[in-house]
Amino acid sequence: MGAGFAQASAGAEVELIGTGTFKPVPPEGMANLPANLPFSKTDLASGTWSFQVRYEDRTADSDPDPYVGRYNGAIRAFRLIVGTTALDLPVDRAELIVSDGGLGFPERESIRIQASAQTALGALQVSWVQIHQTAQRTDLRGAPGLLTSDALPAASLLANLPTDRRFDRFLLVRVDSPSQTQPLLYLSSSQLTVLARPVIAP
Repeated sequence: MGAGFAQASAGAEVELIGTGTFKPVPPEGMANLPANLPFSKTDLASGTWSFQVRYEDRTADSDPDPYVGRYNGAIRAFRLIVGTTALDLPVDRAELIVSDGGLGFPERESIRIQASAQTALGALQVSWVQIHQTAQRTDLRGAPGLLTSDALPAASLLANLPTDRRFDRFLLVRVDSPSQTQPLLYLSSSQLTVLARPVIAP
């Protein structure tokens, strides 16, 4: 899946590296999982995962909404590792979205980095989501919030947006089948440490 990290292009690139744990799938849950998931039962029992995202920080906003920034083409590589299985997700199906109280939620700021891929069973979705929110009716658009606009924030803020609740920062992985209403696999955890660093050209 995808081009892989070795083919990232030159430019003002930043790499986000997230490592953490999730609640391992218990044996009774394993029994109900399809055999041809992208991850093995050993991976899902390990409770360990990580992600690496490489993005271009000079990408222009493609969304005319003054409070929503969509940075199409910013993501140059997106790798997910569950247990010992690594997947390189297709960058043409990856998104980096910054919401400065937009998307119809003026009291909520968010940064979302996500990608999807097609598997033999259905659609795989991976998302690193961070939300900063206040009480209803408190308008965070512009200077009142942590994000002063929908521009790409500094890498340190993009990696670690302050949140009031730890569950407002999480990594999500799910696999959905078009023939079922419930996901075939759903993993989510806020137990992650995310770092940002510049990409040094060889």
